[in-house]
Amino acid sequence: MGTRYFYISFVVVLGTTLGLPAQASPPLVKLKPSQAIEVSHQTPQGTTKKLRGKLLVEALDGSLLLEDDQQTLHIVSGESITQQSTLREINPLTPKQLGQKTIANLPDGFSFITTRHYLICYNTSLGYARWSAALLERLFTGFHAFWSQAGLEVQQPEHPLIVIIFSNRNDYKRAANKEVGDASHSIVGYYNQLTNQITTYDITGSDSNDPTTRQSLSSAGNLILRNPQASSLIATLVHEATHQLAFNAGLHVRLSPTPVWLSEGIATYFETPDLTNSRGWQSIGAINEARLELILKQFTPGLISRFIAEDEPFHNPDEALIAYAHAWALVSFLATMRREDFCTYIAHFSKKGPLELDSPEERLNEFKNAFQCEPDDLEPAMIQYINAISRRKRQ
Repeated sequence: MGTRYFYISFVVVLGTTLGLPAQASPPLVKLKPSQAIEVSHQTPQGTTKKLRGKLLVEALDGSLLLEDDQQTLHIVSGESITQQSTLREINPLTPKQLGQKTIANLPDGFSFITTRHYLICYNTSLGYARWSAALLERLFTGFHAFWSQAGLEVQQPEHPLIVIIFSNRNDYKRAANKEVGDASHSIVGYYNQLTNQITTYDITGSDSNDPTTRQSLSSAGNLILRNPQASSLIATLVHEATHQLAFNAGLHVRLSPTPVWLSEGIATYFETPDLTNSRGWQSIGAINEARLELILKQFTPGLISRFIAEDEPFHNPDEALIAYAHAWALVSFLATMRREDFCTYIAHFSKKGPLELDSPEERLNEFKNAFQCEPDDLEPAMIQYINAISRRKRQ
């Protein structure tokens, strides 16, 4: 499976925006408990803009990171601020209000539906929107149950999780190009840490732009499952939705120094589709055949130690795919064979604030403290585990 996955991480870029050095330590930024504020600031175009939201970070130069009532993060430079005041509270939007504000920023023709945990904004058929919502709700239930049973404290999201579905690939690419650039041509969906939204498109190829089309949930599902690319397309949607869940359940903190191997390893652990199920996905931790095949062919000694220390292997086109396979294998091994230690390790990252930065030495030490060994020491046991599941798959 050559599918490219993409969730937008802005930690380094935003650290630069707020004037932080490359290896800034936490004391260089003032972290405050979330409090409601209102800020007026000058835009680069010379107009005055007013923002209201939760203050998450205040840099020493007065620059701010805040989250508005649509879950979007904003960076405001200190020198642009003309007025700032503390608010007693900000009344949260109802799901209907959130939906109305969200589609107001989308092209004409979008509608929305709400479920228990999601806000689905779409301009394709209602049947496809409902099918996607049912898949996402199944994933939500499974994700929270899995980590709770593993002993990890998971949080319920404060607001509905937003998913935007375009009716066709061309409209999706035009919108996505503003956020992911040329990557929009090679990915069918992505999670954006800044907006906390997933953006994707109708993979049935129906190109219906009528939200009122009475396509049933089951007929939409049948169209999806008949698609020759259904396996990789569903895997991508589940992958990106897992990112969104992890950043809203407390496993990760948006814009914090979550290692890419951990975030991508968890997403690949959950992504495996099941085309025998009408929803296209059913179980957590199912054997990921594409990842398994790749790591059996190209196991790379020392790669795990490298990506635990720094994210570079995932950004190198020559080794990104094999890095993803190793991340899947490591998470699968740890979640199965070292689950308690793994949950302790994950919980450590929930305490890291936005825009903190960790050095390679800190990342390695955190791993060694959690598992009481060097990463390389885990390789023999992980190889045995991978070989065992490979034999089980062939039986």
